[in-house]
Amino acid sequence: MPLSKRQRQINLDWCIGEVFPQRGDLTIFDTSWLSHEEQRFLETIRFPKRRSEWLSGRWTAKRMLLSVVPALAGKTMAEISVENHHHGYPLVKVGGEPLAGCLSISHRSERAAAAYTANEGIWIGIDLEWIEERHPAFLQDYFTGEEIEWVISAPTEAQAGRTTLLWSAKEAALKALRLGLAVDTHLIQVFPGMATNLGDWRILEYRSNLPEEGHRLIGWWQQRGNYMVTLAVQLQTGEIPSIRLREIQLSE
Repeated sequence: MPLSKRQRQINLDWCIGEVFPQRGDLTIFDTSWLSHEEQRFLETIRFPKRRSEWLSGRWTAKRMLLSVVPALAGKTMAEISVENHHHGYPLVKVGGEPLAGCLSISHRSERAAAAYTANEGIWIGIDLEWIEERHPAFLQDYFTGEEIEWVISAPTEAQAGRTTLLWSAKEAALKALRLGLAVDTHLIQVFPGMATNLGDWRILEYRSNLPEEGHRLIGWWQQRGNYMVTLAVQLQTGEIPSIRLREIQLSE
């Protein structure tokens, strides 16, 4: 069936990579795969854990981009520069020029994740979290009353998973909105679906009380072992797209 005039195809590629990967004789500790701008930024990161996470996110993102962007055929990793926009989100440049589309990066524990769409005018967010128990004060600080009720209504053994899911979904949404955690997370309420949608993904619905208008959020979530993965997409109000999610396998 052909897409309607108000419906367009959105292709969203995503992947999960190791924090300490190896690719032949090249590792993330050999920074020759970084662009000059990335190497300069790396020198400003003081803490080893933060450096490893930052490197892992760039490594994973670049390898995925090389796999899915035809325009990057023949490019080296050093020719791709994943820089920070002044608003905080990643901006990909090739030869000093911005790459079309939108990239999102996340990292947690021993994994890094990245998502990319070449579609213009689409903002996306990916988040990767380790499922763990949180202090009750965490729920009060970041969740709405309805969200807290949803967490505590679950059996005790399932509450950590629900807490992590809500937190991850909010992180992904704020990335897609280009806002970050400076925003009160109570203003975005998450409604996780339990039925699978688009393969292993389950739907995420959002209700935003942010003052900005003209957009809406949709998302998905899935659990991988003890990790929670969430994706969010910011769309124009009224837009009903056809969305394809594709996982990219990064061979070591």
